[in-house]
Amino acid sequence: MSKSDLRNSLRVQSAARTVGAVVFSAAMVAACHRASTPSSAGANASRDIVTALQGAPPTCVAAAPSVASLANTPVENPVATFDSAWARIERTHWDPKFNGANWGAVRDSLRPKAQAARTTGELRAVLNAMVGTLKQSHFSIIPREVSDATPASASKPADHNGGIGVKLRDLDGVLVVADVRDGSPAFRAGIKPGFVVDAIDGCPLAPKLARIPPTPDARRLKLSAWSVGNALVAGAVGDSVRITWRNAKNALVTTQLVREPEPGSVEKFGNLPPLNAFLEYERRQVDGKTVGIIRFNIWMPALSQAFDKAIDALRDADAIVLDLRGNFGGVGGMAMGIAGHFLDSAINIGTMEQRGSSLKFVANPRRVNTRSERVTPYAGPLAIVVDELSISTTEIFAGGMQSIGRARVFGAQTSGQALPAVAERLPNADILYHAIANFLSPSGKAVEGDGVIPDVSAPLTRKALLDGHDPALESAMGWAAALAGKKPAATRVTP
Repeated sequence: MSKSDLRNSLRVQSAARTVGAVVFSAAMVAACHRASTPSSAGANASRDIVTALQGAPPTCVAAAPSVASLANTPVENPVATFDSAWARIERTHWDPKFNGANWGAVRDSLRPKAQAARTTGELRAVLNAMVGTLKQSHFSIIPREVSDATPASASKPADHNGGIGVKLRDLDGVLVVADVRDGSPAFRAGIKPGFVVDAIDGCPLAPKLARIPPTPDARRLKLSAWSVGNALVAGAVGDSVRITWRNAKNALVTTQLVREPEPGSVEKFGNLPPLNAFLEYERRQVDGKTVGIIRFNIWMPALSQAFDKAIDALRDADAIVLDLRGNFGGVGGMAMGIAGHFLDSAINIGTMEQRGSSLKFVANPRRVNTRSERVTPYAGPLAIVVDELSISTTEIFAGGMQSIGRARVFGAQTSGQALPAVAERLPNADILYHAIANFLSPSGKAVEGDGVIPDVSAPLTRKALLDGHDPALESAMGWAAALAGKKPAATRVTP
């Protein structure tokens, strides 16, 4: 390794350490619904689960959560917890105007309510109301029983890691099966992409979706709808769920499925809840070209080596597609390391702006493979596929690679929730998950809000799914294959 490469490598490691504790993740939307007092993570999708289930008949509420709630336990000195949470946000929020919220007035109005709280649940409600006044992503209270849940072991899968092997998406107000994992309970039962979830355990899903609070942003609605459906479909390993589907002919089909462990491993990062991490890759032939496809569901350190191995296996492919649909984010520093597999020089893929300081996310070329052999970073066409459930670090990575001209983005506009955040323990042992910075693309545009707008819009439709098509992935593969072998356009370098 040359001195230049060594310096670049050390810079990558130093930058990764600097942002290693910073997490870009809305995955608590998926994790926190397992406690009966969910948080308001991300776009408040967890809170929408409760709203969607309110008013439902007793037999049509969600099954008992696999993590026992501590909401009814007595709380001691609630003001100390409230003051700690308020002060941490006051000290670390990058915007001195707090996104239009009068932060002092917020304290004055809610502190008496915190002082009057007698149970953990009552205090959590006040804390959630406090962070909700900011109207920004990545602010929530993670219940300690969720944060401290034990990850799965090889011999005993975690209760919360059960599923039936389907990916759901909200299409025109109904939850549709977007993908079925080979060999899964749903696959064995004959469930196909394009099937609609009509009822779960005998209870119609439509009324629950109708109770989700309206929002002018369709992306937030899709996330909330997914959260509601996934909260009912997922559950403890070994438990069963009875689902009524509408098949390709809109006929009702009911299946009794036993939840099995989801693929991958359950990982824990700091104070965050245990989260499932999964990566897979494959090769496909498109017009005589080999296209490598890599999918992973979250940016967790446990997947770094798996991604490196996937690149090694696909290094001879004519083109590569990264399918990041449904990837909720994770550890922000990983975006630099992953980007380095596709860049031949050090390039900034975005800037994290804190109060009084900033940090550029500089991606350095990855010139050594997993066998410690000298290699050239992958130079073939790179396509990235995203959707409304692509959040946080996924948006930072996709937006950065798009902005510097190294990748073409396909699919649907991303969630627009990309604020760097940390998870810190409060005096009552719950976790304050709070954003500490804004993130700008290399062009200087905030990723929060608009998110990443695809170069090629390829919305998912039920008809396409029923016909066996995946418009976004097929479009990405077709472009990548057509460009393979041609001289790539010069990467736009930003300071």
